[in-house]
Amino acid sequence: MVRYLTPLLGPCPRKFIPIQIYFPPGSSPPTRPSVLSARPGITLTGDAARAASHPEFFPTVLPSEVARQWFLNPGMDTHLIPSALVETLSQYLAWRYVLMTNPEAARTIVAQAMRDSVAQPVRQPLSTLSGPFALPILLLRGTDERGLLVMRTLETVIDRERVDRVLPEYVRRYGRRPFSVGDFQRVCEEVAGRKLGWFFRYFFNGTGIPSIELRSLPSETPGVAAGEIVIKGLPAEGSVRVEMAIRTAQGVVDHSVATRGTVTPFSVNVPAPVSGITLDPDQRILRWTEAAQRSKTQTAILAALPNVVAPNDLPAAIDFHRKALAADPDDASGRAQSLRERLGELERAHGEWARAAADFEAALNGHSISPFETYLWRGKAYLHHGEAELHQGRAKEALEDARAGLALPQAVLDEWAGSGLDRKRPPQTLQQALESLRDLSLRH
Repeated sequence: MVRYLTPLLGPCPRKFIPIQIYFPPGSSPPTRPSVLSARPGITLTGDAARAASHPEFFPTVLPSEVARQWFLNPGMDTHLIPSALVETLSQYLAWRYVLMTNPEAARTIVAQAMRDSVAQPVRQPLSTLSGPFALPILLLRGTDERGLLVMRTLETVIDRERVDRVLPEYVRRYGRRPFSVGDFQRVCEEVAGRKLGWFFRYFFNGTGIPSIELRSLPSETPGVAAGEIVIKGLPAEGSVRVEMAIRTAQGVVDHSVATRGTVTPFSVNVPAPVSGITLDPDQRILRWTEAAQRSKTQTAILAALPNVVAPNDLPAAIDFHRKALAADPDDASGRAQSLRERLGELERAHGEWARAAADFEAALNGHSISPFETYLWRGKAYLHHGEAELHQGRAKEALEDARAGLALPQAVLDEWAGSGLDRKRPPQTLQQALESLRDLSLRH
């Protein structure tokens, strides 16, 4: 990781990087990786250390910590933490490392960020989180995903080659001072040779998210694809380079257009009639996508649910989950698997055994946006499907579920099994719950 980052950032400021693992006394595993990076070197919580040991599921945890070593002031107070700008740069550099070592994982990271960071309300601009050590690390969660997308968008504005020139110059010039968005903008403008105020006002100082649409136009000749790119939400002076994949009977034609204003026309010579055009196929621009729109709708539907579902809340909770699934019938958001598993739990608690079994089966055969999510919801579906089987006297089938669940990757088995519906169940990991199911099945 250091060898990869050195050409991008300059020599590593540390001759060695100490790595420490911290287990808070009496703490339970958090629901997602967390990191304590307040001091020179790397300090991981227990859960983040487990995440770092499973790069196939959490590929940016350790690379982002390594990248952060270039942005930690040697003289800083060790109890202070980096700003959101540092988080943005660290996550972007970690993603670049993953792109080199595991391109499929890099695509998944972007797809998940484009869904989750766009669908969630943006409460604060990145710049307000980017004063010198502005906020506790827990409040910076979520900024890393948005920051990654902002940096990828910057690539389309000044191109990646110039971004790669900005990074070492920024570290060289400001590496021993508190990092600020203004300093970063200044270096970007010098390297790009033009003003970028609109970009930093919109993406760093604002909370807006643009939309990009394709408007096809009839072509006068069969060898030309014509259309317009319509951008809503960007400032009038804003311009991004929008890539497109033009599908024809003789293959895909790649093209890109630098937008100007709200509507930018284009025409492209193609070898055969066009069957379709996909804008921004690699999701390089922070924008609204179908996945984000659907996820936002589903989140709004489920927002009416209480944090803890009481028995008298079950009918309403079941109805809300069914409405959320109906709001995305083709699963553009990639949330159907988790919703099916949760719906199955609610139906089982309400005594709707047949419907619960069908939803657990759907979760077992479903896929989420990331491999870890897929395995996690599959593991919970194995657990609850097996418990339903055991409740109905089918011990053999319950045992099969338990064993299938226990064969899942260890990083998944380390997650909590509880959902808040079964208050009699003691706090336990998914592995412990599946082992209990296995032992009960064997006794029956």
